[in-house]
Amino acid sequence: MLFFKKLLTLVAVFAGLTGLFYIGLDKLANKKLPVSNNETSKKIKNEKKQKKPKVNLVALGDSLTQGVGDTTQNGGYVYLIKQVLEKRLDATVVTRNYGKAGDRSDQIMERLQQQKKQQAALKKANVITMTVGGNDLMQTLQKNFNSLSSTQLASVMPTAQKSYSQKLDELLQTVRSYNSHAPIFLYTVYNPFYVYFPALTQLQKYTAQWNLVAQQKTAKNKNVYVVNIEKRLSEGQYYEHSSNLKETTVTDYNNFSGQKLSKILNNQKEKNNYLSPADHFHPNVKGYKYMAAKLYQVMIKHKGTWLKEGG
Repeated sequence: MLFFKKLLTLVAVFAGLTGLFYIGLDKLANKKLPVSNNETSKKIKNEKKQKKPKVNLVALGDSLTQGVGDTTQNGGYVYLIKQVLEKRLDATVVTRNYGKAGDRSDQIMERLQQQKKQQAALKKANVITMTVGGNDLMQTLQKNFNSLSSTQLASVMPTAQKSYSQKLDELLQTVRSYNSHAPIFLYTVYNPFYVYFPALTQLQKYTAQWNLVAQQKTAKNKNVYVVNIEKRLSEGQYYEHSSNLKETTVTDYNNFSGQKLSKILNNQKEKNNYLSPADHFHPNVKGYKYMAAKLYQVMIKHKGTWLKEGG
């Protein structure tokens, strides 16, 4: 009898344990199964996609922004910086190019004030780039071409420089009226005639003075940064090797005619290989690649002002 009691007790315990086991299985069956590896990967991938940096770049300026001299006709440095940012930062990049050949600083500002589309684009920008000042400088030099090597030009330049400084101030203020927060990357100007007239130091001097104006704006205005391309685009392949540059035989600049200038600039033996052979003035593809590379360097240095994941 004692044996049968023990046996019944064991059967009861076993039955109880079995019941608990099947109850547990039922709960597990109704419990949501973990996400598969494929679904997890998709989720992570989507999260990364959502966090991709977004860059909305608006380019204002003259022919250098428009991309004159770029034989690919893609749009010069504006197109190239888009490729660089997409590749190096895995960013989503949208660019708007509002460059126009021949525009001085005041004309760039007038177009911005007149064009609603340009204003709307600027309001959405988180990066602003500008090429300005080259045509202002060239206009002054052209008006005083016959006195390039005389003291007469030296008396004219301070007034011209002051006028340019005021116009650049007005342009920056106008840009800020449409966008108060995005960093502005301001390119310097360069001397496209350096390799032809290395002895004409006045051109280098006035180019440097013009760029001093741009540097002063970075100190005066918040979130304005200079992108310095002066030396490389002025000196081209002679950069840091100017002793290899043969000086032109032209020394009497006061009697220098436009016809003689054209003849020298058509000389293919001593051209700047960063500039277009079509006019020896605007950058070629190599020159625009350099502009994009320098812009990227400065942008990354100040990335906290514009680089935001998913922004």
